[in-house]
Amino acid sequence: MKKLVLIIAAVLALSFGTSRVIIGRNASDKPADTLKVNSVESGKKFIGFNGRTPVEIALVNGRIVYVKALQNTETPAYFNLVKESGLFEKLNGLTVNEALATELDAVSGATYSSEAVIGNIRAALSELE
Repeated sequence: MKKLVLIIAAVLALSFGTSRVIIGRNASDKPADTLKVNSVESGKKFIGFNGRTPVEIALVNGRIVYVKALQNTETPAYFNLVKESGLFEKLNGLTVNEALATELDAVSGATYSSEAVIGNIRAALSELE
């Protein structure tokens, strides 16, 4: 029953445009320390070569466990350069403040796409400050 309530709450939260979702519960029935945030709304102004490049960031116990690209219209060959560059993994293990202080470099050959991804990462992280 608790899982169903959490799923319904997450769906409702997402359907009303929020970009933050707390997931799961621990043994003492307190909210788990897992958080997902995305840049679908906050990163609207960051445009790659062919359009928006939103990201999702997951944190566990205040540390980033992944950054991943959400659906976008970038040319796959160029966007793969961004994925293969290590940009999405560079912030793993960092806190929000550490990640915001980390210099992220554009990817040669995919400059527009990577700069847009970097902007989206910063926009999503800024929601958590």
